[in-house]
Amino acid sequence: MSETLHCPDCGHENPAGSTSCSNCNFPLTPIESRAASAAAAEPPRVAPDASGVEPVAVPKPYRMLRPRRPRPTDSGMALSLWLMFGAIAAAVVIFVGVRANVERVQQPIEGAHEDQQKRADALRDSLARDSTSVTAHVGLGDVLYDTGNWSEAIVQYRAALARDSSRATTIVDLGVCYYNLGDVRHAEELFQAALRRDPHQAVALFNLGIVYERREDYNEALRYFHRAMESDPPEGMKQPLVDAMMNVQKKLGIKAPPLPDGSK
Repeated sequence: MSETLHCPDCGHENPAGSTSCSNCNFPLTPIESRAASAAAAEPPRVAPDASGVEPVAVPKPYRMLRPRRPRPTDSGMALSLWLMFGAIAAAVVIFVGVRANVERVQQPIEGAHEDQQKRADALRDSLARDSTSVTAHVGLGDVLYDTGNWSEAIVQYRAALARDSSRATTIVDLGVCYYNLGDVRHAEELFQAALRRDPHQAVALFNLGIVYERREDYNEALRYFHRAMESDPPEGMKQPLVDAMMNVQKKLGIKAPPLPDGSK
């Protein structure tokens, strides 16, 4: 058993059993226990917060060669029988493996429509051929995210980030999954981790504003909302940002800082 946990974010070695990196706070604990406890609590698919605003996220062959088989010799019928039984056993193993892969590919995703299911099947088939594909893990995570299967999406996003921790948008999506499962602290850590890769990640900034508004720290919430507005947010996020800023300034009894375009 390893005595340390390697951080996929900064490379720091942490003591076994650490829940986050002591150097950069990147989450290190496996998601199974966290997702299981969250699922047991049966949270709503979209966790409410103080403002009614929800976090958003950007929408988002390698084949082993078989060894050469030895040629049959004249050592007798026993060897021939062993070779025959070996071939039969190998065929059974291959059949079981192929059938398991087919069943896994065809496993329905709760809440998915036909196109989403087809995409998930294609991505699972790709992962069956190459389980290290970051693109396939992220793609499957996106389908699970879009259908509200947060715990399963977490598995895929973490598998992708374990191989490429530079993907800021994937880290944000992972954080939203934890937020929707009720784990706000872990979500905040992930949004901050995304900002370490891209300080102008508008969605991470917006989501941090929501986290602080939920805590009734309205000054900090307003600061993050304003930073998000200055960071060229996606077009569909601009109006929710304006609404969020107006809601927070109303709670504070002050005017929000002027927006980048000069509007109030």
